[in-house]
Amino acid sequence: MAYFKKVHPFLQLLIFIGMAFGIFLLVGTAGTLLLSAISGKSLSYIADAGNWDLNDPQTLVIARSLLVIQFFALFVIPVFVFARLCDSRSAEYLGLRPAKPLYFILGIAALIVALPFVGWIGEINNQLVPENTNIGKWMKTMEEGAAKQISFMLKRENIGDLFLNLLFVAVFAGVGEELFFRGVLQRLFIKLFRNAWAGIIAAAIIFSAFHLQFYGFIPRFILGVLLGLIYWYGGSLWPAIIAHFAYNAFAVIVIYFNPSMADEQGAPSFANETVMAIVSLVLVIVIMIAMKKRSTTTYEMMYARDNIDESNPFA
Repeated sequence: MAYFKKVHPFLQLLIFIGMAFGIFLLVGTAGTLLLSAISGKSLSYIADAGNWDLNDPQTLVIARSLLVIQFFALFVIPVFVFARLCDSRSAEYLGLRPAKPLYFILGIAALIVALPFVGWIGEINNQLVPENTNIGKWMKTMEEGAAKQISFMLKRENIGDLFLNLLFVAVFAGVGEELFFRGVLQRLFIKLFRNAWAGIIAAAIIFSAFHLQFYGFIPRFILGVLLGLIYWYGGSLWPAIIAHFAYNAFAVIVIYFNPSMADEQGAPSFANETVMAIVSLVLVIVIMIAMKKRSTTTYEMMYARDNIDESNPFA
């Protein structure tokens, strides 16, 4: 039975957040305790990435294991449990339906050509963070900790590490974050506001805030909006998943072949000239317009099953 199908979207949102937090706390704690027992490292060591011993081979295993724990405890289990409680066809509820190949191509193109504009916005974002205040210092500490962990994982020299990074950084993020932020949160926000743009923006704000990397908040918000539009215009979550994967995979590969391009946030650093940023923005807009013109997505289509009586076996 779809127990939450007829519940108000705001209550559904609260239920999902509570469920995600609860499952993450239980499964995440169990996974971390197991990791501590296997690695022989204390829980305080595992939790404090800023003080990791980067010369210890086990540290890399710990970093990757934490991503696995997060992937299942936060992005997979809560999402599919909640989706099943909302719709008997959980995959369809999450937007995991077939999509036209064109949307995959345009989705990947949109995120890749957005890189110069996103990098340029990132430079502006950096100047907006108050470094000399207490909150600014806290933001800086959070940023450095996240950058240290990601850079440590990405700056590897073995081809095997490259493929593992593509799995842990590109696949896990592309699948997990899209299921959570677009598959559930964006869906709920759009239904709550009954407006696609409002829902996409709300989900993108939470998507960016979730990473706790304030120096990249605005660029990540922009990427969240683009991913939301790719999902909405494509009528399927798959183009957004593949585009997210391609974006992260591009960064992983670039850093592998040229580690000097990794900036302090563990992402590739590109030329940030204003002209290049403007060209990038124009190309992104053109691609989005092309997707919109070809899109057949409507609110009624995306939420059609919400009006189906799940108690009817023929529904």
